[in-house]
Amino acid sequence: MINKTLIISALTSLLLSTSAQAAEPFVLQPVTDNNNTTTPLVKFDDSTHYFIGLTGGSSNISMTAGTVNGNNTTLINRFSSPDAARFVGVDLGFYTAGGSGRIYYSWQKMSAQSDFDGIKAIETDVTLHLLNADYIFRAGQAINPFIGAHLGYMTADLKGQDYGSHSQSGQVLGVQAGVAWRISNHISAEMGLRVTATQGEDIKPWSSNKVASQIKSVSTGYASVNYRF
Repeated sequence: MINKTLIISALTSLLLSTSAQAAEPFVLQPVTDNNNTTTPLVKFDDSTHYFIGLTGGSSNISMTAGTVNGNNTTLINRFSSPDAARFVGVDLGFYTAGGSGRIYYSWQKMSAQSDFDGIKAIETDVTLHLLNADYIFRAGQAINPFIGAHLGYMTADLKGQDYGSHSQSGQVLGVQAGVAWRISNHISAEMGLRVTATQGEDIKPWSSNKVASQIKSVSTGYASVNYRF
């Protein structure tokens, strides 16, 4: 996971460096105020564009887990909440004509650890497949706040050396919000928050009947770089 994060960081730095050296010129349109003075106004190309983005950040997995006595879901000892974990992801989609909206698919991968009495108990690997829709404010300007919602599917694999393994999967729903910065007509960067909740999953025992768990939600704080083409 650390190696993947380093690779994403290197690619992000390369994209930003390239855009700073070879960004396409903005279209400048004259604007006249009441005093008949003319000032340039930055205008971006906001026709329909596909885009691809590299994203990464920190994730927080909300989960209830602990030991049980036999095949039941009454927790005897609870594990700690999973630690904050780094994650990586890819976005692929398109911006609508006018630049006020976008629809895109997101893939995210993250891992976290839960402890019991200060000792590693279980490892949780989560993969999210999300379909997102965002509304973008101040279309055509350099700074664009946005809000949106998403739905999708989660797969999670949990394992512990002394507890066996377990899988949880199912539909998810959530919301996101953030701010994007238009660097050029093709390059943009953004920062945001995303909260994803699982749907209808009750706490369930593992195959070993030693542990039961339930992932409730996944929250991520992220930064990404997008390329429009």
